[in-house]
Amino acid sequence: MLEFVFGAFVVADFVLLVAWITTSAGASDPARRSWALFLFAGLLLFFAFAQRNPLLFGGAIGGVAATSAFVWWAARRNRRGDTQVRSVGYELGLPYEEEPASGELGDLASALTSAGTRNSVQRVLAGRWRGNDVTLFDYSFELDTPRADTVERNFTCALVAIPLESEPVTITTETFLTRVAAKHGYRDIQLGDADFDRVFNVRSKDPAAALNLVGPAVRSWLGERGRGLNFLIGRGAILCMAPEGTASRAQLLELVTTLRGLVTGTGGTEVTPEPDLDRRALKPTIAVVDPHKAVAARRTAVGVAIVILVPLALVASAYVLLYVACATGSGCL
Repeated sequence: MLEFVFGAFVVADFVLLVAWITTSAGASDPARRSWALFLFAGLLLFFAFAQRNPLLFGGAIGGVAATSAFVWWAARRNRRGDTQVRSVGYELGLPYEEEPASGELGDLASALTSAGTRNSVQRVLAGRWRGNDVTLFDYSFELDTPRADTVERNFTCALVAIPLESEPVTITTETFLTRVAAKHGYRDIQLGDADFDRVFNVRSKDPAAALNLVGPAVRSWLGERGRGLNFLIGRGAILCMAPEGTASRAQLLELVTTLRGLVTGTGGTEVTPEPDLDRRALKPTIAVVDPHKAVAARRTAVGVAIVILVPLALVASAYVLLYVACATGSGCL
């Protein structure tokens, strides 16, 4: 009994350590690869039966229990994030969508980051705000590292529509990597403002449009308010992107609408009277079918199935190999 408890404790601690590392790394859905932990528990269960070892059997049970707890905790964490965004939408008068209806937001965000795979857009707030069509959303992508790992990057984004369909101009913070790239011929657009060019990296397929859009007023404003942020101007929108946790959605909305006024020349004073909103339709409510609860239930069910099927599959494979060996005369017990 003592060996069983010890095995369960050790493997459960291992699972919780993996969960902590994954969450601390900034994963938006830390339990997405929980199947690997269930697979590990299934292997432990196979060896536990093969060796009749209570230590391994305890480890398998502890692994299943801890992984299931991790899956449901992650679902609750994601649901709490949704509730917070819904509350922001209620305060700003913007309806909430779990995912965008089209891939346009993801295309604009990926054009700004120019990196990563598995791009994801979620927690979308879209509507009219101070006379402008605006959208707030969360954006994430994954990067492959030299060690064959993946690192997730998460951002909070604000977008405002503008009557400008030019080639996009991206304005990002100058970094060590962009300076190294410039020395190897991948230079950004120089706007003739030494202080601005030193801090920001400006790129576009249409340099003339970049020089026209990023004028003195825009450069001055970016120097004061845009440090540490990324911007895209063009394709009918202005997009502002901040690393997750560095700026609130309301702050980004203020920034992007102010920048719109500078780019379009309206000075941020273009306000159209808004119709009265029925805020009862925007009030945060608990969904009849909680998508995160459904995902957690599915992942747990699949995980338990993996734990049960892995030992059975290994045993069946062993019998098949033994049968083939006997049938071919290669060896038989």
